[in-house]
Amino acid sequence: MDRVFRFVTGHPLWVLLALVGITAVALLQIADPETGEIRLEIDPSENRLLPEDDEGRKFYDYIRLAFGNDETMIVAVRADDLFTTEVLSTIRALTEKLGEVEGVHHVTSLTNAVDMLGTEYGFDVSPFIDEIPTDPAELARLRERLLDNPIYAGSLLSRDAKTTALVIQFLNFSDREFINSGTDDRIVEIANSARGVEVFVTGGPHIKVAQVRYQQDDLRRSLPIILAALGLVLGLSFRTVRGVVLPLLSIVVALIWTMGIAAAMDEPLNLVTSLVPALMLILGLSYAVHVVSEYYDVAREKPGVSSRELNYQALRLVAQPVTLTAITTAAGFLALGLSPIGAIGEFGMLALVGVIASALVSLTLVPVVLSLLPPPRRLRSNSSGPFARAAAVLGDFDLTHSRGIRIAYVGVFLLACYFSTQLEVGGNSIKTFPESAPVRSDFEAVNRYLDGANPFNIVLKADGRRAFHDPANLRVMEKFQAWLVSQPEIGGTTSMVDFVKLINRGFHENDAEYLRIPKSKRLTSQLLFFGSSDDLEGFVDARGQLANINVRANVIDRAKMIELVERIEARIVELPEHLTATVTGNPILKNRLANSIAIGQASSMIYALGFIYVILVINFLGNPHTALIALLPNALVIAVFFGALGASGVSLNLATSVIGPMALGVAIDDTIHYFVRFTQDAKAFADERRATASALVHVGRPVTYTTIAICTGFLILTTSDLLSQIQVGALGAFTLAFAWLVDVTLTPALCAGLRVVTLWDTLSLDLGKEPQLTIDMFMGLTKTQCRVVAQMATLRQVNAGQRLMRTGDEGQEVYVIIDGTLEASVERPEGRMLLRTMRRGDVIGEVGLFYRSGRSADIDVVEDSVLLRLTQNNMERLTRRYPRTAARIFRNLGTTLAGRLVDTTRRL
Repeated sequence: MDRVFRFVTGHPLWVLLALVGITAVALLQIADPETGEIRLEIDPSENRLLPEDDEGRKFYDYIRLAFGNDETMIVAVRADDLFTTEVLSTIRALTEKLGEVEGVHHVTSLTNAVDMLGTEYGFDVSPFIDEIPTDPAELARLRERLLDNPIYAGSLLSRDAKTTALVIQFLNFSDREFINSGTDDRIVEIANSARGVEVFVTGGPHIKVAQVRYQQDDLRRSLPIILAALGLVLGLSFRTVRGVVLPLLSIVVALIWTMGIAAAMDEPLNLVTSLVPALMLILGLSYAVHVVSEYYDVAREKPGVSSRELNYQALRLVAQPVTLTAITTAAGFLALGLSPIGAIGEFGMLALVGVIASALVSLTLVPVVLSLLPPPRRLRSNSSGPFARAAAVLGDFDLTHSRGIRIAYVGVFLLACYFSTQLEVGGNSIKTFPESAPVRSDFEAVNRYLDGANPFNIVLKADGRRAFHDPANLRVMEKFQAWLVSQPEIGGTTSMVDFVKLINRGFHENDAEYLRIPKSKRLTSQLLFFGSSDDLEGFVDARGQLANINVRANVIDRAKMIELVERIEARIVELPEHLTATVTGNPILKNRLANSIAIGQASSMIYALGFIYVILVINFLGNPHTALIALLPNALVIAVFFGALGASGVSLNLATSVIGPMALGVAIDDTIHYFVRFTQDAKAFADERRATASALVHVGRPVTYTTIAICTGFLILTTSDLLSQIQVGALGAFTLAFAWLVDVTLTPALCAGLRVVTLWDTLSLDLGKEPQLTIDMFMGLTKTQCRVVAQMATLRQVNAGQRLMRTGDEGQEVYVIIDGTLEASVERPEGRMLLRTMRRGDVIGEVGLFYRSGRSADIDVVEDSVLLRLTQNNMERLTRRYPRTAARIFRNLGTTLAGRLVDTTRRL
């Protein structure tokens, strides 16, 4: 890695050109260079939400093939009296204009709906209205005929005859094609052109278009505001131009890379991945802030160093925590990528790419630009001022009250667990829009006036050809429909039974007595043959083995919908054994999606915690205890997030489900930064209290700044018009603010007494060639074990001419020479007597490690040397954490002592 750091800071222009090239390629993927058109789109298709192998989704797709596409739009017309010549003329004009819109298959309305009547010439299937009546009596008869029709009464025409629906059926095309076609805009424009009536537009396709438009508007509006807010926080934090510009430039470049990869894969954003741009701006900032902060810290400690050397030193120090935190954050998003829900899985993978891009850009672009700039001239002290004093007080409080802090957070955890039991899953998609939004008010109006705008289907299946031509089965359906209509949440139902009864009445001279199911299967088949129509094909398949009941529900609340479906499924059990029934449709799939979200969230969090724990164990050299301590504060953050959901009443839905893994990633980032800095300072000061305060100053400052910036970014999301975005913003800000509180209180309380040795430390530590063979104390150890011992101890550089020990001084530490030359001597009456010359591998002061006594000789540094200082405290920690390694060290020290004793005896 050292070569990489040297290359990045030593060849800044070449690296910068490479970064500019990559960014340019990504931009070409995002936007067409000729037209400037953005290639990235948002696809609201719900097919991408449920897992592909979900049985409910498979059945729904099968039913759509059997009975046709159920994705329709409704233009509802309301007037005090629909049955006037003027209003009916308006409805006919709307019907004709809507039917001419590109992509529309056909439109069904009062003015073209067909009636089934017996006439003097036989059975006639023709529109209710041929020419619009002008006679009031004829208009009144038309009204009564429609209200008497079981197919259209309550669906096409409200029970009070004041509202009617124009039902728009479309040609087969995807949601993406529908949005790009402009069909929705044309339909709304035509609907709004009607005069003298109230008009409402709703339906699944219309709601999806509105969802995309709101999200696009949010992106265009929120991204610049987020950048401005982050810039303001950075300005207050660093108070330098480079401290503001470089982190902002870093996150923008990383976002371009991420979106470029998404565009190159030709994958449109979905309802969840559309959150990625805003989240990457917010979350990616922390990496660049830590790089810039370390740069300023090194500049303070090493004034006068060249710009490139300054950046090299800073990069060496910050690369480990930034890389490790990026890996752990990526692990959290990778867990989301394993979600069975396609949209969440895509979010996880795209966010993972964004995290890697953010870390890579921060570790390359920021140091490169800083290397091309002169070192900063004026630097504010980092060890004084209000922040440093507050950090010192806080560090002292954390150590003094560590037990009380742990107990307090246990109470917080238990409280969070309690509120988590009240968590609700899923959400009401229409309520994500503002109350004043036309898409929501129109939906609610149609739901109110037409007894239900939330349709679903109940599909019955029977064995045997033309099973649903059998009057016995039709009577079962009729009875089942009567039960459905009796439920308060259901405004009405339609099935093939209604068609059969109407056709039967028509064949019997419109006698109301025959508005009933025929007595024989043969007669039913004949009636269905003569009365076949496009509408009827949506309720029974060609073989007569599948029958579809269309149900219009007037509830949109998920909990009430679940209760209704459970009631229906309990009633289905009472059907004859030869009949089976399945509840399906968009509302049902959304309920299944809610269940998938709950299962996916649980599995994702387990995977994320597992992945991160394994990474921490590896990083802490197989020490599960240290890894667990690092993970505990962050598991608490996740528990509080779920508790906040339960306490606030916000549901766990597609949008809020991404907060947990994201918060875990950010929280573990801050914890790792603290652990690494605490270990470095504990080694340097040999004082844990001082190290705690120092770590809180150096790490707490960038962590606090990034937390303020990130929370500010999330709070900007609360200005959205979409409730889902508001919830993500508020919960994200709350969760990450709590994570900060945990990291400056609980983490130091848990970390006190730890001496963390990381994989990066051992890999980057230079103990010279083959330390296990050239250093007596390391004999029998592996190279990695040697480095672990070195990291548990302290490496010191001493200059030539310095006296390391004096005769008679008390000491309880041992030194091992890693490099250089030292001499042991004593003062005699006849002059200074040289006892021995010591070089690499020799041990100095080993008696002091076991027995408190005065030093027996003076030790002087002859050449600049590197020494490993090992204290009793170090050995106690080594014994607790790595007992086999400690045993080998003690054995080697014993061998050294024995050799010294034998040598001394021989001299005597």
